[in-house]
Amino acid sequence: MSARPPHRARSRGVSPAVRPPARALLATLLAVSLGALAGCATLTAPGPGSRPAPSSEPAPGSPGSERPGEPSVQSPRPPPRPQSDARAASDTLLEQSRAERAVGNNTQAAASIQRALRIDPNNAALWVELGEINLAAGNRSQAASMARKALTLTAGDTELQSRAERLLRAAGSG
Repeated sequence: MSARPPHRARSRGVSPAVRPPARALLATLLAVSLGALAGCATLTAPGPGSRPAPSSEPAPGSPGSERPGEPSVQSPRPPPRPQSDARAASDTLLEQSRAERAVGNNTQAAASIQRALRIDPNNAALWVELGEINLAAGNRSQAASMARKALTLTAGDTELQSRAERLLRAAGSG
């Protein structure tokens, strides 16, 4: 029988010199996480038949909430999300599509317009552009469908409306 060296506890390949800082880091991360969680409030929906507790103070911003001598303060509303972000992104993709069409790459041009439509589906110019690409590819029914969609979205833009009407006539549905 062969003699075995005395068994020593192994620490999963981590040297003892590395372990204490790792434990300190772990303890710090745990403390920060618990602190962050402690600051979170859990909201529960009121049960059936439950009513909010009566308040002696009127709700802020409601009539009678102003105190004599204090100016009326309205609760701040978050600014509406600007649609210009979506429009800017779709306009960039529209220009990219037009560049692709100019060099004859209608497949890539259509892909750019479809991407733009996922970002800005109510942009009539995108629907007209995709209709024109479909017409060039021989998809007349698709082109007519795109033109009709664009016409529902033109909102008084006469130049865009006339482009959609021309597309509809060219597709043989107008």
